[in-house]
Amino acid sequence: MTPPPPRRSAVQGGWDQLLRRVLTNVNDLGEELAHRMRAMSDKREKLLRKRLRAKRWSIRWSLACVAGLLVTTVLATTGAPPWLLIIPALLTAGCAIPATYLFVRYRFLKAEPLPPPRPGVERRLPPLSSASRPPMAALDAAERGLFSLLGVVERGNMIPDSEGRQILAAANQAAYVMAATAKEVVSMERAALEAPHTREYLQPTIKAFTAQLDTGVRQYNELVTAAAQLVSAANGGAVLASPMSRGPLFDDLVSATDRLTGWAGALDELGQLSG
Repeated sequence: MTPPPPRRSAVQGGWDQLLRRVLTNVNDLGEELAHRMRAMSDKREKLLRKRLRAKRWSIRWSLACVAGLLVTTVLATTGAPPWLLIIPALLTAGCAIPATYLFVRYRFLKAEPLPPPRPGVERRLPPLSSASRPPMAALDAAERGLFSLLGVVERGNMIPDSEGRQILAAANQAAYVMAATAKEVVSMERAALEAPHTREYLQPTIKAFTAQLDTGVRQYNELVTAAAQLVSAANGGAVLASPMSRGPLFDDLVSATDRLTGWAGALDELGQLSG
């Protein structure tokens, strides 16, 4: 069989690369829209946006109040007629009312405690063509499930508060390490795409990192399963009334947390050594 001419192969390769870039851009746009939608529905982000709006408008109205006060002062010192001072004085007083209200509202919102961060809000999934996309998508779903279960556990007073914070901290740390590993995989994949001669050297590392991500997802799902079993037993009346009492399901949850923490620490050290 006659091989295709080099010129035709180069043109075909160029079109393939252009198509991949278009698909990547479309995927990035979709991820950006999904990220913004998740941020808009997050209670923590809503409260932070309310704080920022109250602070901004409080500063703006305060500046307008100061400007009106300066104008009134300048007119008074230049010997302007009294009736001319009424207009800037009224404007200054009118600006002081919303400035004071917004400042008090900002202080009230700042004093309100922030809800716990919703998992995955600030993280975006890797491109569709990346080998790290499936485990990170599975992690995203597992995070949402664990966050909901921990809410049920907290409201039901099933475990001590310190244990709940420890579980959430371990889950967030594992997710952070997995996200950093996924970024490394994406970077290596882009390098292999831009420089094809490096693919044979980078491919084993990409496979090893992806395998670690799969292991991390399994460990994370074990934690979600342990939390689900605890909630299910509580609904069935199998959990003791005291949240400080330990039982086999509680021990399973702690063991799953410890395994996830150990795995995340080992992977983090491995990433630091390889970096």
